[in-house]
Amino acid sequence: MKRFLTLFLALLLCAGLAPRLLGQTPFFTEDFDGALPPDWSAIEVKGDMSATSNWMHTTVGPTGVFAVDPLNSTTADNGWMIFDSDLNCSGEQDVWLVSPQLDLSDRDMVVLQFETFYRRFNDLTWVEVSTDSSNWTAIPVFEGLENNQYGDGSATGETNPQIVTLDISDLAANQPSVWFAFHFLADSSTVQAGTDIGCGYSWQIDDVRLLDMDPTPTIDLRLGDFFYPPASFAQPVSQVATDTMGFSADVSNIGLGTVTNVVLKAEVLDEDDNVLFVDSLLIPEVDTSVTDSTFALPNLFAPELPVGAYFIRYSLYSLDGEDGDMSNNTGGDPFLVTENLYSKENQTTTAFRPGGGPNDYVIGNLYITSPNMVDAYQATTVTFSAAKNQSDGNLEGHVVTLVLCKVRDDVVDPDWGNFDTGSDFASNEGLSIVGIKDHTFISATTFATESDTLDDFTSFTPGVPLEPGTRYLLLASYAGENNIIFHGFNQDFNYFQISTVVYDGGDGMWFLGGFGPENSAVLRMQIDLVTTADEKPLPDEAFTLFPNPAGSVVHADIELEQPSTVNVTLAEMSGRVIRIEERENLQKDRLSFDVSKLPAGTYLLRVATEEGTKTRTFIVQH
Repeated sequence: MKRFLTLFLALLLCAGLAPRLLGQTPFFTEDFDGALPPDWSAIEVKGDMSATSNWMHTTVGPTGVFAVDPLNSTTADNGWMIFDSDLNCSGEQDVWLVSPQLDLSDRDMVVLQFETFYRRFNDLTWVEVSTDSSNWTAIPVFEGLENNQYGDGSATGETNPQIVTLDISDLAANQPSVWFAFHFLADSSTVQAGTDIGCGYSWQIDDVRLLDMDPTPTIDLRLGDFFYPPASFAQPVSQVATDTMGFSADVSNIGLGTVTNVVLKAEVLDEDDNVLFVDSLLIPEVDTSVTDSTFALPNLFAPELPVGAYFIRYSLYSLDGEDGDMSNNTGGDPFLVTENLYSKENQTTTAFRPGGGPNDYVIGNLYITSPNMVDAYQATTVTFSAAKNQSDGNLEGHVVTLVLCKVRDDVVDPDWGNFDTGSDFASNEGLSIVGIKDHTFISATTFATESDTLDDFTSFTPGVPLEPGTRYLLLASYAGENNIIFHGFNQDFNYFQISTVVYDGGDGMWFLGGFGPENSAVLRMQIDLVTTADEKPLPDEAFTLFPNPAGSVVHADIELEQPSTVNVTLAEMSGRVIRIEERENLQKDRLSFDVSKLPAGTYLLRVATEEGTKTRTFIVQH
């Protein structure tokens, strides 16, 4: 099965616009207006000689089973050229898109630039240059890519179009006859993994131009991979406050000269674009040798936030001049504070299982509870997605085993360095099974998202009590006839910390990096208060609230006998948490909660300490 299984659903991507021509006027251009020009050639060296086995003009982009997005080039409206390897998918492919003969005898410098969108799978690409149309010099394009990566090195194709600039002066300058070509090859020599040959993705090309000077700006900083600080995309408000966030990013100088006084900045914004946190680092000098160097910002952010949507934004700029290409100077990702949900993602975009086999396997997500959790919470519901090949039938009737494991801190180091990667979850001394559920799929489809309750492993009753400050692995186990199933994944976030893990039964080994930092399992966990009753009540005078009814704000006056770690929870009567405030060493204080946006109705405010709880109800009226 090539590329595992990729289910291309709608991606929520914020793709930055690539730079267009950077100032200089080209002396040769081609935008493939309406067709392949008559002075260009599409040459098929290897292939099945069908309508799809060579370069083609297109206005819609790839149309194979694994079609990527169409090229978003400057002149995409009038069409572009594509080799759609996936659409053809018929064995060896060796195709050339060859330019007309050009007289460059009066050009001392020749720079080739083109707009492109490419994704690799067991193929290679080159720009070829010749002065006689028989002997060619190959210049690799997209070097170092792994299978399934896009030309920009990402897993999601964040740069569309990608601008490729190649100085071909040593091959083409001052030559009376020059040809250049775009060469795509898929044969046994290009296979990186598996056995599939000639069934890759596609290579799309448009807006080809030649210049006689280097278009690279003097100042051109690039923000590369950045650290995604939250432990999970979504975390419950009762747990998130202690997920202290640090910030770092990769910086490159792809311009012509050294750049001074470079600022790397990180911000946290709410859904109204209010800046809640900002930190920056001044880098005195970034010379042209700096490529994807990681810089860490000095300060941390404690996300003591109410339920809502938030955004982390990175930006990179120089105080000493304007960047020639601002399209690659910013980046960021959202995160959520939820009432009661842990999740690594916001939707399913693809599905994977380990290669080979199929063999039994386990997918897991790491979720961490707050060390300041003094109220009692339990894991109640698991939501997950899965898929099958159409040829294997529907999911209905298949079984996945859902397991919640506590990571034993007395066995497993905080950095996981001593974790036993050779033992499965049932026999691993570092894991204790605390919850379990065999789920039978009910969807009569090949792809589904389903949910089930989680049962305590000791009592086999619904709900698994959670401990404060504890690591948990939520697992989905596919065994026996069920191991042909692919688990649902998302590729919108890069977790460079341990996040999604994989146990491959074929290798008998855990992979704590999962399928790579960009692949997050759709395996969500809902938690709820165990009870809203005061089983061990605090004295009445420990907590009073006013006004009641409340219109815009409700206040909680707290007066305890001794300083304590306190959780103050605003919740619906069902126990679903709306907001929580955590305080350490609190004895006497007044906490205020904004209720102006809550629907009219009855709510509860609950104070919890290690000594007990006190819950009071109040009414919101507008």
